[in-house]
Amino acid sequence: MTGIPYGIYEGFLILLSVLSLLVLVVILTAIKKLGISKEMVTAIAKGGIQLFAIALVLNFLFTYDAWYILIWALLGMMVIIGGYTSAKRATDMPDAYSITTPSILTGGALVLIVLAITRAMPLYPQFIIPLAGMTFGNSMRICSICMERLISEVKQNKGEIETALSLGADSKMAVKNHADTSIRASLIPTLDNLKTLGIIFIPGAMAGLLMGGTDPILAAQYQIIVYLMIVGGGTISTIMATHLAKRKIFNEKEQLREWVYS
Repeated sequence: MTGIPYGIYEGFLILLSVLSLLVLVVILTAIKKLGISKEMVTAIAKGGIQLFAIALVLNFLFTYDAWYILIWALLGMMVIIGGYTSAKRATDMPDAYSITTPSILTGGALVLIVLAITRAMPLYPQFIIPLAGMTFGNSMRICSICMERLISEVKQNKGEIETALSLGADSKMAVKNHADTSIRASLIPTLDNLKTLGIIFIPGAMAGLLMGGTDPILAAQYQIIVYLMIVGGGTISTIMATHLAKRKIFNEKEQLREWVYS
C-alpha cells in the first residue's frame, strides 16, 4: 500500500471527524479561561483556508505545461511575504524589510541552487514548490528570531557599545559579540531538533515519505538533506541579516541611531 488509503471526498469526512479535537481543545481552554479559544479557532480556520487555496493553485500548476513561468511568481511571493513577516519582529528598527527580504532570498536561493545542482531537488514543480517553501519558511523563522534578539541585545547593551566606540572600535567590532549571540540563539531550536531526529519525533518530510510508501532508508536520507537545507539557509540568512542590520543600527558617523534609545 502506498499513499493515504482514501480519496478526497472521504478525506473531507475524516477531517470533519478529527475536528472534534479542536472542539475539545476549545472547551478546555474556555474552562481554564486562557483567553485563546477564539484566536485558536481563527488561526486554524485561516491556516486551513490557506492550505486549500494553495492546494488548488498547485493542482493547476502541476498540470500546466508552462509551470516554469508561474513558479517564479510563486517563489517571489514566498520571499516577499517572508521578508514582511520577519520584519515585523524587528520592533522599532526602521525599514527592517530591506534587511530581512534580501537575507531570506539569499539564504534560500543559495540552498535551492545547491539542491538543484546535486539533483537532491528534481526540477519539477512537485519538488521545487514544497522544498522552496520549507527553505524560505525556515529562513524566515530563523531570521525573525535573530533580528528580535539582535535588537534586544543592542538596546540592552548600548552603553557597552558606546564605550567600545569611544575606545576606537569601529561599528563592526562594537556590535560583533551581540550579532554572534543573536545568530547562535536563532539557530538553537533548529539544532536541538537536529540532535533529536528519529529519537523524540519523526519529522515532517520523513513522515510524509513513509506514508507515501518510500523505503525508510531513502526517507531518512532525504530528511537529513532537508535539515541540511534548513540549517544552511537559516545560517546564511542570519549572517547576512546581522551584516545588513549594522547600517540600520549605526549612522554614517558610526554612532548609534536614535531608535536604539527609544
